Amino acid sequence: MSQLFERLHVLLALLAIWLFSTAGQVHLANRIHANAGFWDYNHIALGVVTALLSLCFLYKCCRLGQWRLYFGWCVGQFSPIINDLRQLKNKQLPAAGAPGLLTFIEGFGLILMVLVGLTGCAWLLTQGSSMAMTLRACHIDLASALFWYLIIHAIASFSHFLEMLR
Repeated sequence: MSQLFERLHVLLALLAIWLFSTAGQVHLANRIHANAGFWDYNHIALGVVTALLSLCFLYKCCRLGQWRLYFGWCVGQFSPIINDLRQLKNKQLPAAGAPGLLTFIEGFGLILMVLVGLTGCAWLLTQGSSMAMTLRACHIDLASALFWYLIIHAIASFSHFLEMLR
């Protein structure tokens, strides 16, 4: 199980890339239609797996008190975020892996990924009902936000990689 925890980040990234790149082939509305094909079932199956793994990743990131790194602002710990914003003003990148702006942003991404998975699973459980289309719309909106978040996350990660090379 610990090896899975160590590889969750990469596995979730690969699954997200696959789900985003194949989403255009998915034709689902308020239920799985009679002519559903490979892409529809692939998206549902891998989406459920991704939703479960995103909950595991949230647990991995928050266990043993680490939740304070990502969600310290929930208990009024704003000073690390403010300090990082001041550093940015002085053209210094915030420290990765420490409480502050980057982990605040990563916490936002964790919640966003879990919400995408939960709305997708909720759609699956409520398909055929009046609620299914609302959940589908929420799922698509959250997935769109996650898409842009992941692009920003990748750019920020790359900038830290370049910083380490200097």
